Formats: sequence, C-alpha cells, structure tokens
Amino acid sequence: MNLEFLYKALEISGIGIATVFIFMAIFYFVIVGIDKAFPYKDEKKK
Repeated sequence: MNLEFLYKALEISGIGIATVFIFMAIFYFVIVGIDKAFPYKDEKKK
C-alpha cells in the first residue's frame, strides 16, 4: 500500500472537515448577531 495516497486522502478529508466547522462557526455568529439586532418580543403578554 502506498502511504502517499493515504496521506493525501487524510489531507483532503481534514480540509473538508475544517471547512465545515469554519462555516458552522460563521453561521452561528451570524445567527447570534441577528438575534441581538432583532430580539424576540413576546406577543402573549397579559
């Protein structure tokens, strides 16, 4: 078995997983920012 293929596959997988986590972190901070900019108002106040 050629280890060069294994290392290249791990490198590509690592880049893909890191990209997914970075995208999820950016999306999380966008949601938090929107939530702070437009806070939820409870319409059922009695």
